[in-house]
Amino acid sequence: MNVTDESNNHSINSLSPTLKEFAKKIQSKNRMGQDVCVRDFPELKEGAFRQRIKRLKDKGLIITVIKGTFCHYKIKGENTGRTKRTVTNEGMVVGTNMQEIINEASKQVPTIHDIKMNFPSVQIYKNAIKKGMVPNKHNKGIFLDSLTLSKDIYAKIVIYPKTISIDIGCTWEPIIYDIRGAQEFLGHVEFIRAYLYVEFKTKDMPHSLDWIVNHYHLNQDGQTEFTGEPFKRTISDMVGGFIRIYAKKFPDKSTRVRLERIITPKTSVKNQIEDMQNVGKYLHSEKRDISNIMPSEILSLNQFAKTVEKISSMHNPLQGGFFSL
Repeated sequence: MNVTDESNNHSINSLSPTLKEFAKKIQSKNRMGQDVCVRDFPELKEGAFRQRIKRLKDKGLIITVIKGTFCHYKIKGENTGRTKRTVTNEGMVVGTNMQEIINEASKQVPTIHDIKMNFPSVQIYKNAIKKGMVPNKHNKGIFLDSLTLSKDIYAKIVIYPKTISIDIGCTWEPIIYDIRGAQEFLGHVEFIRAYLYVEFKTKDMPHSLDWIVNHYHLNQDGQTEFTGEPFKRTISDMVGGFIRIYAKKFPDKSTRVRLERIITPKTSVKNQIEDMQNVGKYLHSEKRDISNIMPSEILSLNQFAKTVEKISSMHNPLQGGFFSL
């Protein structure tokens, strides 16, 4: 199966100037996680608003998210987190439904989970021993109980003689790779730092911005629910890495497609946050279509931000057949 995709930006740019401006405003709000309704356009009379919505619907560019007195809308392919899922019985079967499901997933804002970090400290280990904690006899690590950071997000901390290892698990609630996600990620890191300071009274713990991010999973989760045979595919990408496409079950018991790539940035928390902020500004701007941002485009952490700032047009691996199954 060769997966192809047509950017909504291409279709929007072909609209009349008035309708194009209207569609771009909706798209901009969608990328900030918001649906739109007539109240978001006070400069338009209700009749004019509905007429423009109808024209976009006729062109297949807009979806009704919420029906009622004040209907809510979004540009097709944009994810505001409130899209009603459709169900298909297609699993491994190659066909239009699965192609559309993968294309739809590729347009979602990237998120990250399974974040692995570490930082140097000798005193934390010594103080843990003084507290009566017993290290593992094989690797000398002291494994703390899981630390809850928020709903479905937790940290696993291992204290080694000279290094503290931290895993943030959030596969069901991945952190958005944008400005909001950068703030959330920093909040979790600061909470962990405060917890370690209170528990172990350490004085040699570096600032949280200097901790090193070694690894995380970058993913895009589809919004289309489907039933059928579970599947998993691993595909070589354009930069020598691998992209995984698989069916994932979520807490709401839905099964959806996840596109995923392992990233090993080996950079500071400070650089990680700055990169998320830069990418966020880019993704929520009107310059690009999210469907062009795929895990295979991310060569490394900081290269991603540089790429989106310097290159006006990036190759979409979906268009080029990198997802040939």
